[in-house]
Amino acid sequence: MVSSDRTKMVVNYLIENKDAFSEQEIKLILSNLGGYGSLPNILLQVYDELGILPDFMNPYKAFSELINKQFDIKDKNIVEIGGGTIPRLAVRLSDMQNRGSITVYDPNLYIKKTYPNMKLIKRNFYPISNVDNADLLVGLLPCGASASILKSSIRHDKDFMIALCDSCNFYEYFDGYEDDSNWPYSFIDAATKAVDESNLGKLKVKYLKEVGEKYPIIYNVRG
Repeated sequence: MVSSDRTKMVVNYLIENKDAFSEQEIKLILSNLGGYGSLPNILLQVYDELGILPDFMNPYKAFSELINKQFDIKDKNIVEIGGGTIPRLAVRLSDMQNRGSITVYDPNLYIKKTYPNMKLIKRNFYPISNVDNADLLVGLLPCGASASILKSSIRHDKDFMIALCDSCNFYEYFDGYEDDSNWPYSFIDAATKAVDESNLGKLKVKYLKEVGEKYPIIYNVRG
């Protein structure tokens, strides 16, 4: 698809869904049109919604497939934390299900479409949020909410998978590595210990090229 066609599709989408985005987000989207380089998450969501995001750089496709491969989600009840403005990961997960459900938390959710097996909750997620019916908690670059996912998984004995962000905002898990850019390793060390002590199995770490080498994906494996 040529750049001009892609730009026209995005601009039309923004016009039709102007209530979905803040002025700052619209400026961010428009300033990054024209290529498939390093793109902000909000534009990745729009591209995937329009079906024009290439597979080789599509985090929603890659991460949903990894989740399904590891946890076989066809009949699982899933809670996604930090689903973004357009819940693209949740939509892809729902397409893989037969009887399961998806509950999405994000204060920025744009609730326009309805999905038969999806509940969209426009607010923050907390470790005390009700996940009694959930089988799995997931987050794709949920930033500070990563700690809430880990705490909730331990508190409620739930499986989890998180693609960690690249900014340090997990102060209780950050023990002062010499280079603050290495904060994920501190978080992973703490998560490894927490998972082991809470009998959630063992912590595993994986990377996907579509998400990026600086975004480690952590999840628990039981048995």
